[in-house]
Amino acid sequence: MVAEGLVYGTGRTTRYVLGTWWTLSPVLALRWLGGQALRIADRLDPEPGVPGGWVTEGMRRPVVPVPDCPTELRVWAGDVDEQRFARKCLRAGRPLVVAVPDADCRYTLSIRPDTGEPGHRDVRKSDVRKCEGSWRR
Repeated sequence: MVAEGLVYGTGRTTRYVLGTWWTLSPVLALRWLGGQALRIADRLDPEPGVPGGWVTEGMRRPVVPVPDCPTELRVWAGDVDEQRFARKCLRAGRPLVVAVPDADCRYTLSIRPDTGEPGHRDVRKSDVRKCEGSWRR
């Protein structure tokens, strides 16, 4: 799991590894990644739909509801069809990448097969495109 965001004032992007886990089972890897998606979503928006106690009625402005990062992470983690698609990708030995933008960074959750060969961490872009982004509506 990686969070990437701009470093203010520099114009550069920095990567932060938020967590890693290793398993032989694609199903367990996917279950762990779904749990991590929910963990991030809960940290970004602990009580979805409930306004913060410090925001008064006079501070609220009407906004057009759009999917936000925590919502998109929750949707991906709970979407049965997308989890089935992700398992298919992983069983075929292809990497899975879920990238969700936020206001000032992008959260990238990924599972990559460990082939044990030198350079196994290098991912071909053609493989990633086959398994990423289908869950976004």
